Formats: sequence, C-alpha cells, structure tokens
Amino acid sequence: YPAIGERRLFDLISAAGGLSDKAGRNVTIEHRGGEKVELQLSSNLAEDTKNNVDVFPGDTIIVSRAGIVYVVGDVQHPSGFMIEDSSFTVLKALALAGGSTRTSSLSKTKILRQTPNGIQEIPVNLKKVLYAKAPDLALVKGDVLFVPGSAAKAAAYRTGEAAMSLSTALAVVAVRP
Repeated sequence: YPAIGERRLFDLISAAGGLSDKAGRNVTIEHRGGEKVELQLSSNLAEDTKNNVDVFPGDTIIVSRAGIVYVVGDVQHPSGFMIEDSSFTVLKALALAGGSTRTSSLSKTKILRQTPNGIQEIPVNLKKVLYAKAPDLALVKGDVLFVPGSAAKAAAYRTGEAAMSLSTALAVVAVRP
C-alpha cells in the first residue's frame, strides 16, 4: 500500500483492511537500508500507542501468522486453536475445547512439542493443575495437548448404565399384573 506523507504503522494496517483472524501479534518493519524493527502488538491496538511507530516510504511491513495449538483426545470438542501470545496455557486450551469428558484420564495428559531433536513429550498432571496444585504450563505454537481416555472409567460407566437399565427393566416387570 502506498504511504504518501507521514504515516504510522496502525494507519497502514487499517489501510490494508486491519489484521485478519489468522494474524499474529509479531510485526517486523524492514527499512530501506536493511534495518529491521521488531514489535509485539497487544491484543487491543487502541491502547497500544507505543507500537504505533512511524513508517517511511520504501518500508516493508510483515505481520506474522498466529500459531496454532491442537487439543485432542478425550475432550468435548477436539480442535486447533489460534494463539496470539505467550499467555496461552493448558487450562485455556482445555476450556476452548469444551473441557474434559467424564472418562478422561487427567493425570496422564501430555504436551507433544516438536523440537530440533524430535518430538518431546511433556507430562502434565491436569488433575493437579485444575486444583492449583501444579503450575499451568504455557503452550507454544505447534503444540498438541493430548488428553487420554481411561478404559477403567469407561468400563465403570458402562457397567453402571447396564445395571441401571437392568434395574429399570426389573421394576417394570415387577409392576405388571
């Protein structure tokens, strides 16, 4: 977009139609001479006056893409969620996924993180995190939060449901003349 006269960063972001849903908060401004300015925008641009810097003719503005964190396993709504900043935690991801199910094995939750040495498994005792007995870990883009199911809990619930059905059936038979 052409920048005629004095322009500031937010003016040019506005001229481009604003930030998209997939936009991250890291912005790089490359000046003509090769100098780069890196900025971390807040989620509320109206209050972020310090990052509304001058932009000069010939500058290139690069807005990063937001990262995605995936929540899979025994949760209500497994999905991928966009993260904007470093304050995206395990509990926030779980809340966006609708919470765990009644058969989740919360103490065996893991974060799967891609590192230069391969995939790293980070154990998370989600039961302790939910009761504030363990720290709520930060997630980074590309992380997968895996909440496994518990076979024992699933079997117990199926047994309980079968017992309830059987007792209801017996009660109906006992009432008949």
